Amino acid sequence: MDDSRLTLRTLLAESIAAAGPVGISPEDLGHELADVSRSTLNRRLAELVNEGVARRVGAGRATRYVSASPLTRSDIDAYFRVAAQQRQVAVFKPELLASQPNLAEEKAVRCESIQAIATPVDKRFLTNFLVDFSWGSSILEGGSYSALDTQALIQYGQKNKDKPTADALLVLNHKTAAEFLWTHREVTRDNICAMHALVTHDHGVAEAAESDHFLPVHQRGKPREYEEVNLGASAYLPPFRPGTGFASAMLDAIVAQARGLRPVEAALYLMTRIPYVQVFANGNKRTSRLAANAALLAGGLLPFSFADVDKADYIRGMASFYELGNTLVMEQTFIEGYARSVVRGSDIPVRMRTHGFDIESVARDLVEFINTGRRPTDKRALLFLR
Repeated sequence: MDDSRLTLRTLLAESIAAAGPVGISPEDLGHELADVSRSTLNRRLAELVNEGVARRVGAGRATRYVSASPLTRSDIDAYFRVAAQQRQVAVFKPELLASQPNLAEEKAVRCESIQAIATPVDKRFLTNFLVDFSWGSSILEGGSYSALDTQALIQYGQKNKDKPTADALLVLNHKTAAEFLWTHREVTRDNICAMHALVTHDHGVAEAAESDHFLPVHQRGKPREYEEVNLGASAYLPPFRPGTGFASAMLDAIVAQARGLRPVEAALYLMTRIPYVQVFANGNKRTSRLAANAALLAGGLLPFSFADVDKADYIRGMASFYELGNTLVMEQTFIEGYARSVVRGSDIPVRMRTHGFDIESVARDLVEFINTGRRPTDKRALLFLR
């Protein structure tokens, strides 16, 4: 292979890898390598695909080339060991609002197939879900209420006097928003905005005004227009286009895209894209978790309580998407948390519970099944498979 051909292949491979999970179009590659003919470019791209260096996705004008060597978890962890101030600034990329990157369809299908003994999603289920979701989602926001504190507050109105009032409001707002979700399960702009308004309500409490968990009435339930958002400890700069209706238009686009996906795919999509745009002045991640549950419930699936989500992995997963356009960490955080949530929400036979039901072991088996397709050998985990 002559040196010029080798150099061109190397340049192409590097450009495709640098584009990340969203890939790069032949037109953009042509602009980068303006002195290379289109026929030569196409031949070299075909060689890279045949040799497994790159993958071609889409067709026609939507064709893009994606690196076949995506980032590993080690790569991502190494990237984040560099301080945010020293990382290259990551700007908003509209192509990341496409349906990919996302959970692979076969994994989404397997998430749907582990619900064979799911508890009926009725009023009794709602009672437990309100506690689990309000606690789990509040913890991800830095709330201090424990599971017991949350249950006492929601079911008996008992506030923990040793903890901030703002943390009690955070829990109660989750409860109110989840109750709205229960009767408004469709993924629509109106429902998402309504849940945002409920989860960021300050209730006129003075202490709440000092917390970044709440918003004044004119910002609740409305996509931001003139509010600039800066994310702490991140190199990502959310889009800021005041007076253009940009965030509002992006919310419409996100809703339209989500409605065309499988329920589990839509859930992960909403969890990543609403915060990526920073549609609202605050409360984006909380709203995205509610929207994700709307997609799951509308699809006839168990909701996601977020009670068993690793907070550090969740933060790392969101930051990986913001700065690298990568869903690897968020995908695994979703799969692991949702598998545990399904176990929590299932009707486990009494005979198994009386002999010691190892939730963690069963959840691990279900996660492995979702990731690999290998059926569990443990009969307890097999119970969950349709």
